[in-house]
Amino acid sequence: MDPATVFGPSATAAQGDTVLGYIRSGLAEGARATTGGDVPSGFDRGFSVTPTVFADVTPGMRIAREEVFGPVLSILRYDRLEEAIGIANNTDFGLGGTVFSADEDAALAVASRVDTGSIGIKFFAASHAAPFAARLGSGLGVEFGLEGLHVYLKPQSVHRRIRS
Repeated sequence: MDPATVFGPSATAAQGDTVLGYIRSGLAEGARATTGGDVPSGFDRGFSVTPTVFADVTPGMRIAREEVFGPVLSILRYDRLEEAIGIANNTDFGLGGTVFSADEDAALAVASRVDTGSIGIKFFAASHAAPFAARLGSGLGVEFGLEGLHVYLKPQSVHRRIRS
């Protein structure tokens, strides 16, 4: 409950082990941990993993293709915008993303081409008034917004002839 905490521990030992497995996988496949990559010292309880940033990540690496659900960031280089959009869409998952650009119109154009259920421009957030939708193997359908209520509805059309 420390207000200075930015990222807390994994919810379970199994998830902590999963995140550490992704980190080991990244290192084994040739990614370079620029920071983190281990369990922080001084944490005798909980399932903490040091926030890890990977450089030298290629699109085929597991840490680039899968959802880690832990404090792991993979940096992939690209030369052209088309290549960046291809990298973003080259995954079996697409729950959320963020586009960073000094040109907001260009960022919006890129966002419309990234296959993700929710996307932010220069930040990421969710709103209960807007749908939060899954893509591909991510998530479990649609939450929030009017679209999120559809799972609870059972539409029916009733037709009758009106007599005069």
